[in-house]
Amino acid sequence: MWFKRKHNEYGCPMCGRLPVIMAWQTEKYHESRKVKTTVYRLQCPKGHISTSWFIHAALASRQWKELVDEYKSKDTK
Repeated sequence: MWFKRKHNEYGCPMCGRLPVIMAWQTEKYHESRKVKTTVYRLQCPKGHISTSWFIHAALASRQWKELVDEYKSKDTK
């Protein structure tokens, strides 16, 4: 039996799936010290849309909500 996927309020506008947090570590040299920084972004599991890279996951989450709202407002026009 096939079940229809439930579209979440802030899921991907194309497929309705919730975003996945992608993390990436970068190494920088600051004042002769090696500093590791982790950056985050939210991305649709299928790769439809994604946010920019941010130092905090909360900022990426905020941009994801704005991005989804923007897609929804374009659909209603």
